[in-house]
Amino acid sequence: MSSQSPPKKNHSLGRRLLRHARNLLIICALLLGPNVVFFGLWSWPGQALPEVPAAQDVQQDAPGLSPQLAKSLALALRESRERVGLPSVSAAIAWDGQLQWAGATGYADIERGLPATPRSRYRTGSVAKPITAVAMMRLVDAGKLALDAPMSNYVDGLPAHLQPLTAKLLASHRAGVRHYTWIPAWWMGWHENYSTHQYDTVAAGLPMFVDDALRFEPGTGFRYSTFGYSLLSRELEGAAGQDFPSLLDTLVFQPAGMVDTAVDTAAPMPGRVAFYAGGGGLYTPSYPIDSSYKIAGGGMVTTPTDLVRLGLALLGDDLLSKTATRELWTPLALADGSMNPQNYALGWRVDDSVRLLGEDRPVPILHHGGTQPGAAAFFVLLPEHGIVVAVMSNSGKSSARAEAQEAAYALARIALAR
Repeated sequence: MSSQSPPKKNHSLGRRLLRHARNLLIICALLLGPNVVFFGLWSWPGQALPEVPAAQDVQQDAPGLSPQLAKSLALALRESRERVGLPSVSAAIAWDGQLQWAGATGYADIERGLPATPRSRYRTGSVAKPITAVAMMRLVDAGKLALDAPMSNYVDGLPAHLQPLTAKLLASHRAGVRHYTWIPAWWMGWHENYSTHQYDTVAAGLPMFVDDALRFEPGTGFRYSTFGYSLLSRELEGAAGQDFPSLLDTLVFQPAGMVDTAVDTAAPMPGRVAFYAGGGGLYTPSYPIDSSYKIAGGGMVTTPTDLVRLGLALLGDDLLSKTATRELWTPLALADGSMNPQNYALGWRVDDSVRLLGEDRPVPILHHGGTQPGAAAFFVLLPEHGIVVAVMSNSGKSSARAEAQEAAYALARIALAR
């Protein structure tokens, strides 16, 4: 019996499919390849971090603190920077109603050989959100804002689906406003977190997202959203009758004594660190960004010392009424009565941490972290112990964000054991 050859049409079909697949790959490579390669280079850590001279190992301010305690705090900070090889780490801690210690180690600017100091200014990332929430509650205390009133009471011209949203829904991420797009972060040229466009006003940046549908019926779900905070800042402007940078300065920065805190800009800024990607002892300059579209949710610069001053003002009832503070720090449930998955209040996460005193002694904490290109931060209050800690770095790697949190806990443990 003679063998039969496969039908020629199958060979022809297979060749056509292969040719189409090859052509599709070529088109994708031409469209995406340059973008991925070019922008990916910004986040590729290619140079070794220089050694930090012993003379500038940890620069610290510790008025009145015992030398032994100051030494313990400085050692914890140095170990934090060295553990994951960060360009710099800066921290501050307070207890007994006073700033007790501030320190910085590493380089604020590697290329210029500038050491980090306690007054070096870092990007906040999402630590801007609790700051914005404080401004919101200041307006509530002043009778200018009702948390449950619709946005349409304060802002004209919004799309119809946004008009019923409230400050409380936006500040607690229960409004359904989307976060950044699904585009992978390493496609920096198209990812919203890497925007380089300068927006002169809050309103100018809203078209990035305001026409997009809500992700769920407001109040029924939780979706962390920096854009939700951009929308919130527009509502605060309407309530205050001021632009957002001005109301931040008037309502929060000045009364809390945050002398080194400001809205971030793409222009040079005195005292601001240089921003880097990388970790593990390697670094590269971070991709340049413009945060003007998201001031409220991730567009400020500050120091750990200023954050600690804010925490002290909140614990001391210097900024807000007791009623406003209680509402600020009360986690909010969803419409079905279940608690939101992050135990999120108004700009703050509320938890009982076992990472401070162990599994059998959970410690109530109020906290928020942040990360963005060239920056990582963690801000935590231990209200029952009167302790406030803030840690910041000029690296945007995820390891820097995790290390900022671990360093904050290490410093808090020293304070708890004093």
